[in-house]
Amino acid sequence: MFPLDYTIEESANGEFIVKVGEDVAGHVSEDAEYPGLWVLQDADGHFMALHHDRENGAAFLAMWFAAEEEGQP
Repeated sequence: MFPLDYTIEESANGEFIVKVGEDVAGHVSEDAEYPGLWVLQDADGHFMALHHDRENGAAFLAMWFAAEEEGQP
């Protein structure tokens, strides 16, 4: 599974969409209350974490998504 191939696409509303292949792994957006932090949400919009780096946050979401997919029967 390593290295994991994922992409980050900017959406019209300023969020960044993290994709693994064609599947959406989650979303990364700037935190309005705490500048310099990024909000990480899964594909269903559930809060996952705050991170100080957009790229590393996106990698976290991609890895989380891949791990969850691997655990599916």
